[in-house]
Formats: sequence, C-alpha cells, structure tokens
Amino acid sequence: MPYVRKKGRQLLLVHGERTPESGQVQQRVLFTIYSKPEALAIVGKGGERSARLFEDLVMGQYPALRFDWKTIRAAIQQNLDILPDRYEYRQERLEKRFRTDLAAFARQLFLADPQNLVSAANLIKEQRRELELVSELIDWRLELCGQKEDEWNGDNEYYWRFSLQGWGVPPDTEELVASYLEKGDYRHAEAGFRLLTECFDRYAEGYNYLGIIALDERRLDDAVKLFEQTVKVGRTLFPKRISKKRYWSDLSTRPYIRGLRNLTLTLNQVGRFDEALALCDRLDEECGDDITASWHRAAISLNLGTWPGASSNARRIAQIHPDAAFIEAFALEALGQRQYALPAFLHGALNYPRAAKMLVGIRQPPKAPASYHERDDHNAGVSLRRNLHAYLAKQPRGSKAFFRTVLADSRVGQLLDEVVETVRRWDEDRTGDRTAYVRMMLMHSRPFAETEAQRLRDLSEGASQAD
Repeated sequence: MPYVRKKGRQLLLVHGERTPESGQVQQRVLFTIYSKPEALAIVGKGGERSARLFEDLVMGQYPALRFDWKTIRAAIQQNLDILPDRYEYRQERLEKRFRTDLAAFARQLFLADPQNLVSAANLIKEQRRELELVSELIDWRLELCGQKEDEWNGDNEYYWRFSLQGWGVPPDTEELVASYLEKGDYRHAEAGFRLLTECFDRYAEGYNYLGIIALDERRLDDAVKLFEQTVKVGRTLFPKRISKKRYWSDLSTRPYIRGLRNLTLTLNQVGRFDEALALCDRLDEECGDDITASWHRAAISLNLGTWPGASSNARRIAQIHPDAAFIEAFALEALGQRQYALPAFLHGALNYPRAAKMLVGIRQPPKAPASYHERDDHNAGVSLRRNLHAYLAKQPRGSKAFFRTVLADSRVGQLLDEVVETVRRWDEDRTGDRTAYVRMMLMHSRPFAETEAQRLRDLSEGASQAD
C-alpha cells in the first residue's frame, strides 16, 4: 500500500513492488511533493475540493493500487517542516519532461538525413507511417492550442492535471488511430497501435486491435500471440475486488474479456480445439460470459463432429445470435433429424440470406454490400465459413445437397426476397412508419421460421426419402 517518505527537502508518495527477476522489493515513486503550500492543498487545508481533486487524479493514474488517504494525509502533515515555502512548478512538471523528450525526438530526425545516408533514408521509410501519424497529431495539437481556459481545461498552480493524466491512452489519440482501422487502412492503423503499445505499456486494447488486424489478414499465428498479450495485460487492469456479475459492466475488465473471446475464436480457426474449449470454460466460469462461450462451444463441437453438443449450445443462443441457427441446423442434419434442421436453417437464412448461400456454396453476383445490414450479412457468412472450417471441409455431399435444395426452392426464395426487401424498406424509411420494422422482426424470429417450415415440410420429408 502506498506511503509517504522523506527525500531531502521533498516528500515522496511511494509504493513497494517486488521485482520478478530478483524477488526483492523496490520503491516506485508515484508522486513528489515539492512545497509546503502544495502539501497543504493535498491534505485539504486549502479547501476540501483540492484534496479530492488530488486523490482522484492519483487513483486515476494508478487504478490497481489501494490508497489509505487518512494515513497519507497524516504523514504529510507530520513532515510539513522539511518542505520549502516556494517551488518553480512550471519548469519541473510542465516543461522539463516534454522538452527533454522533444529534444531527443528532434535530434533523431536531425541526424536521420535521407540525403546524406541511404541507411537513414531506409530508416525513415520503415517508420513512415508512424511519422505520418505523429505529423497529423502535431497539426491537430497546434490547431487546438489557442482555446481559452475554463473550468474543464484549466490546471492548478501545481500542474496536477498535466502530470497526473492517467495511465491510459488519451481518447482523442485512440480515436485518431482507430479511424484508420475503420477506413480499412490497416497499415497506418497497425503502425499507430504498435506505437501506442510501446508508449503505454498497459494499453491492452492496442494488442487487441493489432490482433484483429492480423486475424482479418489471416496471419493467425500472429493473431494468437497478440490476443494472448491482450489477455495478459488486460488481467493486470482488474480492480482488487470485483464480482463476476460486474465483469462486463466494469470498463477495466473489458480488454481482458475481449482478448479471451478473440483468442478463443482464433484458436478454433487454427484447429487448436482443446485449447479453445478450455477458454470457453474460462469465459463461462470466470467471466460469466456464458453466451459467447456457448457460441464457440457450438462451433468447435461442429468442427469436432460432436453433433449433440453443437446442436444444444447453438439452440440455446440462436434467439440472441441467429447465426448460431446455422450451426444448429448442420448438427441436426448430421444427427438425421432434417425435420428439425429445416426450421433452424430457415431461422438463420431469414436473418442472414447472403450468409446462407455462402455456407452452401451458391455463387452470388459480385456486388459490394450497400448498407449496414448487407455488410453484416456478408460478414456473418465470412465469419461462419472461417469458424466452421473443419466441418465444411468434410461435410457429406448429401448434407450439402439438402441445404442447397432448401435454398433452391421457389417458396424459400420468395421468403428470402421478401425479408431482404423488408429490411431495405425499414433501413431507408425516414417517416417513422414501423410497418416494415414489425414485419422484419417477425420474419427474423424462430416462431416464424418454424411456422414456415411446417408449410415447407415436404422439403425435409422428400430429402429423407431420397436418402
């Protein structure tokens, strides 16, 4: 637990930490108090508001530590006499570190002259995207530095807010780098997130973003390592005590859970099924994320040919994640229960008509998705093909023929055309008319699929007789 100690004419707020290499305890300086007026402000003698501000800033900088503020304030008051009456805070807290790091960065740019050395030119070329990001950030900072001071952007005379800005990445910087990812500019996004993880060693989300890029580019071994790092760093961000039911609602736990989810998904895609199933247990038992665990268990079970497990896990979550209905349908068909596989497959297809055709190998006209729902449908198909890779690679011809026959039926075609048109009308409607929305929600539901499957039961009966 942090405590106060003396060093010359300063007071230090320190924390003892055991080093992994030697096992010895070393003191880490969390904050330095330079003057008597600052100390009085910290203990509340200059007003209780200043004391609360200081405590909030320190806890934001070191969220994993617990502070006994009553003891800390008492220790500061006992040692007030060693502190000077005045101190030059601007030079120490505002200028010193910034100027030192700026000079170091500028010196490297001065020396790396592409006109003088080919090695320097190659170095600049290799770091081009990082330098472009920094250049854009510099322009942004210079553009905004003329704003007037108010209660939201002001600092006090001790520059607490500047020196205790928290351990995390500034939100605007994260948004800037994430914008590259949203635009599909993976090279700038990757360079940016790598730079951020080097600057902020507890930035678990940065490793998760890098893992997503690697996964999308099918660099699966890289993705596994990056998601493992996400989990490792994310676990260090947890509060000291937290109940399972608060895991997702507490922002500090989200990188860890995202890392576990994505690592499970990636291990399934590389065929490391036992490891992926073990992570499903962790998601379920440790994090309380039984929904995601069930989805992955269903996909892994289908890949392994464990049909009952695939069916039961998929059916459990199909109302929440309709793409799981495809897994349920494939498993039920493998069990010889096509009369039940038909409504499950219809449920999936009515939610993701494009994905249904992708799963059964029906070629579609090359047309870029034009709306959010079309992109979601396409992405669902891509994701399912990747996550069900082992099953699809060995799916029997009779099974493939059955599901193709379902989609080739004119009655099913009319249903899929109707749901696509209904979604389009709801997506484009700006009048507030809920007719299309109500119809869409009905067609997306399991009861609707089951009713239509009764009307189309000749498809499953005929297929069974043909087999």
